[in-house]
Amino acid sequence: MTGLESLLLLLAAGLAVPLVLGCAGVLYLAVKYTSKIVRIFEDRPVFMPLKVSPAADGESLGFPADDGVRLSGTYFKARTSLRVGVLVYCHEFLSDRWSFQPYIDHLRDVGFDVFSFDFRNHGESERQPDYEPLQWVSDREVRDLKGALRYLRSRPDRDPAGFGLFGVSRGGTVSLFAAADEPDVWGVITDGAFPTRGTMVPYIVRWAEIYVPTQWIRKVVPHWVYEILAWVARRHSERRLGCRFQNVESAVARLAPRPWLMIHGARDVYIGPEIAQSLFAYGDGPREFWLVPDAKHNRCRQADPEAYAERVLAFLAAYAPRRPLARPTVAVSRTAAASLTLAPEVAPVEPSPIPS
Repeated sequence: MTGLESLLLLLAAGLAVPLVLGCAGVLYLAVKYTSKIVRIFEDRPVFMPLKVSPAADGESLGFPADDGVRLSGTYFKARTSLRVGVLVYCHEFLSDRWSFQPYIDHLRDVGFDVFSFDFRNHGESERQPDYEPLQWVSDREVRDLKGALRYLRSRPDRDPAGFGLFGVSRGGTVSLFAAADEPDVWGVITDGAFPTRGTMVPYIVRWAEIYVPTQWIRKVVPHWVYEILAWVARRHSERRLGCRFQNVESAVARLAPRPWLMIHGARDVYIGPEIAQSLFAYGDGPREFWLVPDAKHNRCRQADPEAYAERVLAFLAAYAPRRPLARPTVAVSRTAAASLTLAPEVAPVEPSPIPS
């Protein structure tokens, strides 16, 4: 063996040792902490969702999701003589289709039809005994929304211009994923939308303070290790729950040229503004980010109803296929205001991430 060969062999050995040690360390962390991450990842929200009394002036109906699950929805006509567009409402986790009223019912006064539906295992839609939905978006919810769009395309009064999507929290995240794949979606408005991967990793870093109290150890762990732990935990949950959690960041990257209005609370303790801004940065097209002062998760509308209605209407005026006919006089219609039941806020319980 020549001197050069000996040197190369020593260099290879020197590189292999830390690589093997690194892989062994990651494997140890995965074995030790995956069950803990999965348990917290699958925790359910610790608050009551928005509940609104049913509206009587819509057309209630049933339709199949992309995989055949029967879903319930209601189609509401605009209160104007002319229709300027169709909006599809996607409710938050644990809520139902009637919660559209305080958010977008007033847009029927300026010419928009509204279609709202219950996701599977919610409201009056079919319940799958072998599926346990979580606050994270899976392929099941995407199938529900795609089924809703397919149904709308089949209606005799379908709008050839397509649809706008409005989603709250998990419903907003579903809207982003479906919009990236559906060419007849002309715009998306989300309130409190969040990524799965981009939320898990910051939380794992926070949980590390509980499970790994030695500070210097936490500091030397590379960020990619947390990414791997999050990936392993998601795959474990997917196998147990029989679903696939969606890569929301990749959907946002494919969203252009569809315009997107992202609304988020500046005091959101579940999904911090930095997480929302990180998701927003994946976009590459016409988009607006509105950080609502003093608003908590799913409380942006309550923080300033008039400004909320104005911001939504301005976005629609700029990007809807037809201009709204008139400006609504109130942020929430009298019918919706009379039926609205605000859910009490519950303080978050550490260390669980509990978006809806």
